[in-house]
Amino acid sequence: MEFEYLVKAESRRVSLEKKGEHWIFRAGDQTLEADVRIISGNAFSLIVGGTSHLVGIADHKDTIYVSLDGTTLTLKRPGAEEKRFEKGEEGSKEGITVVKAPMPGKVVKINVAENDAVRKNQTLAIVEAMKMENEIKSPMDGVIKKIHSSAGDLVDSEKSLIEIEPKT
Repeated sequence: MEFEYLVKAESRRVSLEKKGEHWIFRAGDQTLEADVRIISGNAFSLIVGGTSHLVGIADHKDTIYVSLDGTTLTLKRPGAEEKRFEKGEEGSKEGITVVKAPMPGKVVKINVAENDAVRKNQTLAIVEAMKMENEIKSPMDGVIKKIHSSAGDLVDSEKSLIEIEPKT
């Protein structure tokens, strides 16, 4: 899995790869192998070279706050809204908004059906990634035109989940 974030207005790419019981983190030319233990939904213990580090993660809109051993790092998603809700995707009709998963994961639940009216910020689906459930919300008032996934499907960040037609 690969992620891109802004740290102090500078773009950084990070990749994660599961290798057996360990995770491999890559950022630039740095590589780190860690054992990850989940403490709670947003707290983890990273064990690197025999040393444990407490990590807390909080997500608010397009910002992620990562606390590592008491020091907090602020990460911004570059163009998060544009990436999550792209318009005019290949095969889509003009005016239809395509809602995509924000990260690779597993669809836990689809909360809407085709032709349902939805309001802005209504939860459309829940996608689980790294043992955390992420609510996928509607970017607008509209009508569900097509649902591309169902509960149990594995999706990546380029996978279209739902198509919404704006309310007129």
